[in-house]
Amino acid sequence: MSYLSKLLLLSVLICGMGLSSCKEEAKKPVKKETVKPVAKKKEVKKPKPKPAEKSKVEPIVKKVPNKYFLIVASFQNKSNAERLQSKLNNKGYVANVHNANNGFFRVSYKAFSDRKLAFQELASVRATEEHKDTWLYIKR
Repeated sequence: MSYLSKLLLLSVLICGMGLSSCKEEAKKPVKKETVKPVAKKKEVKKPKPKPAEKSKVEPIVKKVPNKYFLIVASFQNKSNAERLQSKLNNKGYVANVHNANNGFFRVSYKAFSDRKLAFQELASVRATEEHKDTWLYIKR
């Protein structure tokens, strides 16, 4: 290779490198935002509750059924049990008649849903002479 060709090759390489290094940074393509008209939603007005309705709201309390009964007497004849029930109701008790599996009718005069309270009442009632034969019936 001649001197002139080497010089020409060298100058082409230098120019090529110089031009390639001065390139502008590649620009990211800009996405054009397309604007579509949005239809307006119809506003639906919710009816406002009346203030009187708010004051009528009461808490819901789940009532537990009575399971423990203080039995004062037990009869084979239902009419006798109902007669004692009416006497106890007249005295202010809430008396009930319960059917037993053995054919007897039990008369209760107090009922409880809580075991602890039932046993406490039984102990205090048995302390009196009038109700010393009272016993506790647990309904299953």
